Amino acid sequence: MNAAALLAPWHREFPGRLAGSVYAVPPAARASAARAMYEAGLGVHVDMMAEGEGLPAGVGLRELEEIACAVPSGFDVHLIGSPAFVDAALPRVLTYAPAKVFLPWAAFSEERSAAIRAAGGSAWVALWQEWDALSEPEPRWPAAPDGVLVMLIEPGTRDRCRVERLAIVAACAAGLPVIVDGGVTEDVAPLCVTAGAEAMVVGRALLAGTAYREGA
Repeated sequence: MNAAALLAPWHREFPGRLAGSVYAVPPAARASAARAMYEAGLGVHVDMMAEGEGLPAGVGLRELEEIACAVPSGFDVHLIGSPAFVDAALPRVLTYAPAKVFLPWAAFSEERSAAIRAAGGSAWVALWQEWDALSEPEPRWPAAPDGVLVMLIEPGTRDRCRVERLAIVAACAAGLPVIVDGGVTEDVAPLCVTAGAEAMVVGRALLAGTAYREGA
């Protein structure tokens, strides 16, 4: 099945601005989904989560290897969990040379970001409730990031999209590149662009057919 049949047609309205989340796809289909997204000109976004920290299982290292083989370049990895989880996972993740690595605010440090850059990637900080654009005029970054991943839902959950958080996107975009993740749909995407996001991560809303959702 070609990429056009697997992806919702609305993705063509945002050329160069969308990355598909392989976490929205059953494990057996993630590598093929990544390839379809890549062939359609989309970025590929990989969520890796710490089991045992109250989070659901994300993409594993074996799946990451398959995705890296399926996508010649340009996939990103978001590590979701404690600093200890990040320290355990990051060295292995960097062997696959992701273009961007998103680290939790609590795990974002000069040392870890330097390791990402040394491996050829850019180091982005994931922002959830650490700064709300109202309590302080500017965020106090834990270290200097290359960009900000603003979460519209709590990382590792499937909560509703909090569109009101686009005010944080606008505030961050005044100084750094911003990507938005969490509940982005065809209707929400234009709002993200207006707020200043350079790109958006999209999960189930990107899948047009049932093949990936059912793991076929």
